[in-house]
Amino acid sequence: MKKHDSILTLLLLFVLVFCGCDESGNSYKKKLEIKTAALPELTFLRYEEVLFNLDTANFQQGLKAVQKDYWPFLEGDLDNQEAVKYLRDFAVDEFSVSLYNTVKRVYPDLNAVAEIVKGVYQHFNYYYPEIQLPRNVFTCVSGVDPQGLPVMVMNDALVISLDWYLNGDEIYDRMGMPKYVSERTSLPSLAKDLGIQLYQNYVQQGHKQTNLLEEMVYVGKMYFFAEAMCPSITDEVLLGYTKPQLNWAEENEGNLWADLVGGQLLYSTEMEMFRTFFADGPFTNEYSHDAPPRLGEFLGLHIIRSYINIKDVSLRELIQNTDLQGVFLESGYKPKK
Repeated sequence: MKKHDSILTLLLLFVLVFCGCDESGNSYKKKLEIKTAALPELTFLRYEEVLFNLDTANFQQGLKAVQKDYWPFLEGDLDNQEAVKYLRDFAVDEFSVSLYNTVKRVYPDLNAVAEIVKGVYQHFNYYYPEIQLPRNVFTCVSGVDPQGLPVMVMNDALVISLDWYLNGDEIYDRMGMPKYVSERTSLPSLAKDLGIQLYQNYVQQGHKQTNLLEEMVYVGKMYFFAEAMCPSITDEVLLGYTKPQLNWAEENEGNLWADLVGGQLLYSTEMEMFRTFFADGPFTNEYSHDAPPRLGEFLGLHIIRSYINIKDVSLRELIQNTDLQGVFLESGYKPKK
């Protein structure tokens, strides 16, 4: 083993054994309590109500009549017959209509959605008062494209696909959605999804994938930011785990860390290791069918929590700190046994 690697390993073991502080107590939560922040004035517009109720006999004219108000969806050339046909086919498709009817049943109004969005905005405004977030919030039925995003920021618009938040409705089984994905479709997931989108659009620092440890810290910062946007969020929702999966991760945190340190894997750059610790799926096969996926995200979040517990830094300072190795070494991270 190279001398440089030996020194790093000894330093890691020193941090692990002597400098660790148990972050299981959530004292870091107190640092996420905001004192005052302006409640945003937002306008909510339901595109799904417009699209699925247009007169199909005069569909093109109907689209043009609402184009100005619903520009995030209708910016294209509505004289283009192919574009109009695509929208009409979507609006009359049996499955799309079924999705819309389910959305209408689950969300007869947007009160619960608005409460989550305003809460996240309020926290963001507290930390970044100089950044102007979109004031127009559009909801829609997207068809649940697995390659798409449930929440998108588009210039001066925030777009929320309500059909991603149907609380595990059986309609997801009909579309063939994997169970591990449909289990994340509860409305509280909106807070996490929105927090991550705001992070990626407005405050994320540049990053080049290097090794396993730095990737954990990098992703951990993103999840901690999402938690700061909604401090009451549960770890199950934040990480996209079921309760048994979270229990497994917490009970095996020490063993996971011991494997990484003992196997000198923290500085691995092997793609296979990145897949093991960051790829999504129903479980992490290398450990157990009970082990959740993306264990690197779980460990990264706990490293950041430990760092915030013992460091007198603001959320902004944490996000702006690109010394990922330094964040880890100063975190005093000590996993549960």
